[in-house]
Amino acid sequence: MCFRDCVAAVVCLPLLAVALFAQTSQQSSQQSSQQPAGLPAPTGPAQQAEQTSDSPQAAPKGPAAPLQLHNITPEPHTATPAEIQAQKAARLRAELSHLATMEANWGPTISPHGMSLTLKKVGSKQTPTGTRLSYHLIGTGFTPDMRLTLLRWPLDGSISQVLSGIVVDASGTAVCGIAAPGPSAPTDAQATKADAAAASRVPSCSKTMKPGTPITLTATVAKGEPIRIALIALDQKHGAAASLVPFPIEGQDKGCKINVVLGAKSADLILVEGSGFKQDKSYTLGSESYGVKNGLSASIKPDGHFVTALLPAIPGHPSGTTTIYYQSATCTPTVSFNWGKGTYQVQ
Repeated sequence: MCFRDCVAAVVCLPLLAVALFAQTSQQSSQQSSQQPAGLPAPTGPAQQAEQTSDSPQAAPKGPAAPLQLHNITPEPHTATPAEIQAQKAARLRAELSHLATMEANWGPTISPHGMSLTLKKVGSKQTPTGTRLSYHLIGTGFTPDMRLTLLRWPLDGSISQVLSGIVVDASGTAVCGIAAPGPSAPTDAQATKADAAAASRVPSCSKTMKPGTPITLTATVAKGEPIRIALIALDQKHGAAASLVPFPIEGQDKGCKINVVLGAKSADLILVEGSGFKQDKSYTLGSESYGVKNGLSASIKPDGHFVTALLPAIPGHPSGTTTIYYQSATCTPTVSFNWGKGTYQVQ
């Protein structure tokens, strides 16, 4: 898959969309709470399914139906407020699902074969606004004459181009390159005029840094918050992405590990990542908050890894704590995290 297409496909929703969906979910939950209770909770393998029934009702007995007029333009249907809300919820659910998928795949999955990017920690300093972390960027598969642009993808924000004129030296470290007036690499020559024009609008490292100076990335993050970056060439076909969670939220048992990664601030959307799991024939994967249990759907890969998404909000509660659990004969890891208003705190 083309690196450019993967990056361009990201649809980053503002927090308002997540909150809007949470509000819609609350209304739906309140409506469903009026239905008779007693339905069994989903158990493993935890696969949630929504079923609808549109079976036609039996025709009433009696005299034959009257003749009907055909080819009459039907009266347009005006959607009810409930239908409009349901349509809005469906759209937001699809957008959030797409966002969660792109967040889960950000990194080696969208990086072209033979190219990779990692973050090497080079500093940590306590400041009044939190722990300031510093990283150098280490790349493989980049040619020394390939000029690159640094991208960052923050929580509740869109992907932005922050620095251009970068090259990867012989040691694999991303450094500031020598300013060049025109294309100097095969990938530069393949760039379209639009690509070149867009790159020219990004600040160049050569304006503030000497050639050969390592690019230092700084960040202050909360627990479970990922640092997401990428280096992309002018042709936007060559590049690599990386994601790192400096302060993980994790729980493990007998080699099985569950990580909670923030997909939005205040954990309005989260990713649940698992590693070290075996393909148990029977297991339960779910979440619990305020006594409400929900099954989570996830497919465990042969390498023991899985990723799934969750909107943890509970109707009637502005914040809370959710526990993710996995239960099987192999292992029983659990992990808890806070969500909602006032829970986003940098470390």
